[in-house]
Amino acid sequence: MIERVAKRETSQIFDLILKRLLRLSGPAVVQFINGLFGSNHPLDSAVEYPNTESVSRKLRKLMSDMIVIINGVHTYHVEAEIEDDENIVLRVFEYGFAEGLRTRTVLDGGERITLKFPNARIIYWETTKKTPDEALLALEFPDGGRYDYKVKTLKFLKHEIEELEKRKLALLLPFYVLKLRKKVVSAKTSPERARLAREMKALLDELMKAVGRSAEAGLMSEADSRSVLEYTERLYRELYREYHEFREADVMLQNTILTYSEEAEQRGIRKGRKEGKAEGKAEGKAEMAQEMAKKLLRRGVAPDIIAESAGLPLDRIRTLMN
Repeated sequence: MIERVAKRETSQIFDLILKRLLRLSGPAVVQFINGLFGSNHPLDSAVEYPNTESVSRKLRKLMSDMIVIINGVHTYHVEAEIEDDENIVLRVFEYGFAEGLRTRTVLDGGERITLKFPNARIIYWETTKKTPDEALLALEFPDGGRYDYKVKTLKFLKHEIEELEKRKLALLLPFYVLKLRKKVVSAKTSPERARLAREMKALLDELMKAVGRSAEAGLMSEADSRSVLEYTERLYRELYREYHEFREADVMLQNTILTYSEEAEQRGIRKGRKEGKAEGKAEGKAEMAQEMAKKLLRRGVAPDIIAESAGLPLDRIRTLMN
């Protein structure tokens, strides 16, 4: 019973962090949607999050915060599960139906109602041999009609960090700390866990470099990158806090986040100074041009000639004359 409760709490944290990640900057979210669904939306596309709260006929509240609308037209639904769950496709269908009701169109004077389901994906953080490549829900109707509702799945840990990065799924990197979870849980001795802790440090180092590369490539902002690192540390602590052998890697993560924040702050300061200098130079040039125009006016030079010589608009020269 205690183990089931702990597992449920961990699963809730996973869901919460995924929802937070899907609310990072627009370009980061669009990049993720493109990578997961194979779409090709421009990174400056508008991103919306509809109110997905609804109530079922049994008065049960339904809410999926992982629906994203791109450019007001394309709707995407992401659901995730830590391991195999044969009922997840039912939830995806249920959420999709609720979204279809929200956006339904009524035609022919009410005789025809159209429900448009979102484009959906299921992410399995951990997998078994039974984990499907495609979840299937067979819908059978009284008139003999049948429709197979299919949802493709992503087997997350089947992909290496570099592959996730290439597939534009760097936003999901915090969940890669799951990679050694099962081995750690089944380890019998401290030396075994110490060896796994060393593997974990190497994995975290690779993960943090991938986040840095994504930021350098403009796939996420510095704020996005910092959030990804912070959520990585949060998940890491949730999974490995009871193992003292893993504390060193946790400290390394915290130091990296702190260093990253300090470096980002310094970059911001340097950028501000540089922009300030450029702005100051521009203001200085404008003042010099204005003074030159005033001197030429006092000498009786024609306004159009002054405008050309000083590099100022003719309207500005006339204002100075007045």
